[in-house]
Amino acid sequence: MISAPCRTRIAVTALIVLASCSGDLPSTAWRGGPGERGYSADGSATPLVDVIREHDIRPPDATAALPLLEQLRNEVAKSDPKGAFAGITYDLTNGNRLPSGWLVQSPNRWGRRASDLPFYPFDCRDCERDIVLPACRSDADCPNGGTCTPIWPGASQARRQVCFGHSDALMVPVHDLVAGARYSVDVAALQPVPDTRFLAALRAGLSDLAASSRPVTVRVIVGQYPPDGVDAAALLSSLTSGLTPDARLSVSVAAMRSCTAEEPCRSFSWPHAKFIAVDGGEALVGGHNLWSEDYLVDKPVHDLSMRLRGPAAASASRFADRLWQFVCGNLGRKPAVQLASFAGAANGMSGTCPAALHPPFSVTAPGDGIPVLAIGRLGAGITEDFANQSELARDLAFGAAQHTIRMSQQDIGFILGRSDALFPESTLDHLIEFMERRHGHVYIVLSNRGASGNTGLNYANDVSFAAFARHLRDRVQKQVDARDPTARYEVRKGPDPINALLCTHVHLAPLRFGPDASWPHGEAIGNHAKLWMVDNRLFYIGSDNVYPVNLQEFGYIVDDRRAAGEVLDTYWNPLWQWSQRAALSGEGVEPCIFRELTR
Repeated sequence: MISAPCRTRIAVTALIVLASCSGDLPSTAWRGGPGERGYSADGSATPLVDVIREHDIRPPDATAALPLLEQLRNEVAKSDPKGAFAGITYDLTNGNRLPSGWLVQSPNRWGRRASDLPFYPFDCRDCERDIVLPACRSDADCPNGGTCTPIWPGASQARRQVCFGHSDALMVPVHDLVAGARYSVDVAALQPVPDTRFLAALRAGLSDLAASSRPVTVRVIVGQYPPDGVDAAALLSSLTSGLTPDARLSVSVAAMRSCTAEEPCRSFSWPHAKFIAVDGGEALVGGHNLWSEDYLVDKPVHDLSMRLRGPAAASASRFADRLWQFVCGNLGRKPAVQLASFAGAANGMSGTCPAALHPPFSVTAPGDGIPVLAIGRLGAGITEDFANQSELARDLAFGAAQHTIRMSQQDIGFILGRSDALFPESTLDHLIEFMERRHGHVYIVLSNRGASGNTGLNYANDVSFAAFARHLRDRVQKQVDARDPTARYEVRKGPDPINALLCTHVHLAPLRFGPDASWPHGEAIGNHAKLWMVDNRLFYIGSDNVYPVNLQEFGYIVDDRRAAGEVLDTYWNPLWQWSQRAALSGEGVEPCIFRELTR
């Protein structure tokens, strides 16, 4: 395992390299933005405003008879006139179900003190060797409030129980999904590779599959960024070492990035999706990376994912098919693309590319189960056609909002060593229109500035709350000036109308999960969730951040009031209960950050 100080140096080096490269930094494509250069009107980096205008794309109508997700799917499809990405970056399915415990959040410890999150460090000498957790018979054997929980058998094949810390339960669905596969497993992850407890969960799942003698195809794809990247062969060896000789598994591990500034695509792009999809019928999708150091011990980052059963799981594998198509067509682009394969213990490792899974499209009748719109984007380097349906769907959903938009995000802006921050301009314009025309309220919870994990990776983009507030205020001012260039020079009595709008309708706060503003030693608390919700009914959980980057992303949009109610009750309401205590704007908040900017 790479030490935390070493990973810190790697992360800092990567940032310096990216920031110093000539070419286009990751960005949302918007008019005048760096992503626009060199592409046609329907190119992969086309500004969203141009796509919307040229294809007459319109926000859904919440009052129409046609279901909202059908409207959203139909409008998004207009951006893909040839249908090249249907079922890949947009795919509407019915008949989906959310199992018990489907909303996966960590750490789920609302109202606790920052010093009151039980965890078990990785240097435990008397712990179970694979997962580094102490064995137990009851909760009384677990110090600091841990819970004694049954998990998969160990090397002795005996049932066992171990003490779970605040978020160790995240390992369980990782193992169970893999171990229960009948035909196929797709894992999408981000560098650094799965480590310690998450790696143990994956290995145990593969061992269970090997013992079952089921012929299962397993594909693991890791998004890698410069300068060092990922050793795909080493990860494959870690996953498959110790498998029984009669294992009938086919395991392929790929590490890829599709574009860097030195290439014709002139951007930085790699897979950022995070999911496990099994048999085209069950999936875990969201923001969680498989990084034990950042999620399972001290100062854990907050994150959100969801489990689903039904045909939307096949949507994830079809998205993975498109990434694997790129890998298999670019095996000569080392080290940007790497592949290592395992075809049974008898055959060992090779560089053979796995076959596409081609999960079938859903034929489930509408009304049976929950409709889900799987939504993604292909970033740069994979195609020159527009394939950014994820951001397009988000903007259209915001355009359909009637009263409330909620967001839990890491950041809104992105800077990466630049002197000027990048913002999702099209999204902000939809938020402004929503507030002005419908008097709607926007709630935003973000990471605390300076947040980082034990890996040394950052969970804040160095864009301050004041910088975001200033940019949003300037954008409103520009729109006001465009409508009436003389308005700002008129003698005004009473409060500034722009400040009044923003201070009343934008509820902006840093994340709090309890009474403390930071971790015990002063470290900032990080938020890695990628949630947005419209009108307490339509919500997105996936890998796509609101802040502008040009990566491969995947997530789900769900339109179901009962499911949205669960998100509100178990996640958003406690999140806002504690975060609003540090709110910087919103009704009754003084001082308001927008007014402070103009004093």
